[in-house]
Amino acid sequence: MSRKNTDSSTKRNDIVNKMVPYILVAVMLVSGFNTLSALKNYREAKKEYTGLQQYVAPSTTVTAEAESTSEEADTETEVEEVVVKPDIPAMDIDFDSLLEINEDFKGWLIFPALELSYPVLQGTDNEHYLHETYEHNRNKAGAIFMDSYNYPDFKDLNTFIYGHNMRDGSMFGSLKTLAEHPELIEQEPYIYVYTPRASYQFQIVAYYTTHKKSDTYQFILDLKEYDAYLDYIGSVNDMENIPDVDMSEHPRMMTLSTCKGSAGTSNRFVVHSVLVDVKKNE
Repeated sequence: MSRKNTDSSTKRNDIVNKMVPYILVAVMLVSGFNTLSALKNYREAKKEYTGLQQYVAPSTTVTAEAESTSEEADTETEVEEVVVKPDIPAMDIDFDSLLEINEDFKGWLIFPALELSYPVLQGTDNEHYLHETYEHNRNKAGAIFMDSYNYPDFKDLNTFIYGHNMRDGSMFGSLKTLAEHPELIEQEPYIYVYTPRASYQFQIVAYYTTHKKSDTYQFILDLKEYDAYLDYIGSVNDMENIPDVDMSEHPRMMTLSTCKGSAGTSNRFVVHSVLVDVKKNE
């Protein structure tokens, strides 16, 4: 190699060595900016959804029927202790105000085992509320939303509800906790959805990790497909203590879905539940 080529190579190496610190600083600045941006998103979303809680509260009204049932239960307890499915908790929800803020509001979801309490929206497609909040703000937290192809009143054999897997555990970020702490379901096995027309009680029957293109996301169009779907769930279910729920009458299902893993992953964590009670609003 000539001296000229050697000098040229040395100069290139010197330039590269001088650039490395600047590149590292640039990477650190971008990383820091992304972290601050994410924290800002979390803060703003938390503030917004916390503010919406003012429209939802446990009902303080006790009906004569409830009092009578309570007295009967106390009397029966003296003779024999019986495990009874709890009634749907009464809630005072200001549906009018929630609809005024966002006309896409369909109901309020409460998941006691995970202390989740969020409004459920439904857009004209499944992209709109990925990065838009309930109050129409651009935010990576987005909103909890129902599949655009589903009927909003749970008429379908399976209704899908989606939410982001946020790092701070908000939205549907805590769903995966069920796999780590299955005892949570044993203590609180129900999910509730309150709509302007009715209140729904769903019992959890399955959870597992899957792929976004798996059979989990097929729509069930008839009872034959329903039975096949149940067989599929049975083959992938990670839930050990499966409840004894009568599926012979093909109760309607609700499936909660979120991402599993880092951003951009194709993995999903899903929770299946079946409708066990409906109470029409008076």
